Amino acid sequence: MNTIVRIRPPRAIGISDGLYSFVVQLNEPPAAYWIYAFRLATPVGVEIDPERVVFDPERGLLFETRESLVPGWIQHIDLWIDSANKQVAADEAAEEKRRAEAQNREQRELLLTQVNERFKDL
Repeated sequence: MNTIVRIRPPRAIGISDGLYSFVVQLNEPPAAYWIYAFRLATPVGVEIDPERVVFDPERGLLFETRESLVPGWIQHIDLWIDSANKQVAADEAAEEKRRAEAQNREQRELLLTQVNERFKDL
């Protein structure tokens, strides 16, 4: 998986009842597992929470907040992005290690089978 990064500052796209809707553009649409890892991040409180972020494949990540909270949101979004990237990379590395270990076991079993076949008549 490629590393997901924020490529632009937040852009206000709407306002309703004093709450602004913002979009944050990412370098690419994240995979479902990455979004899951993002949502596992620790919320700052009721107002700044990864569960309140919506992912739009075309636009990026969307959230709604008061203007005064935007810097906090962006700070934490960057932390959550970094956390999700690290979690996905760690999970991919662990999966690759499991695959390599399984392949090594299979090769070992094949080698033992071949050796046993050669010596079956002794």
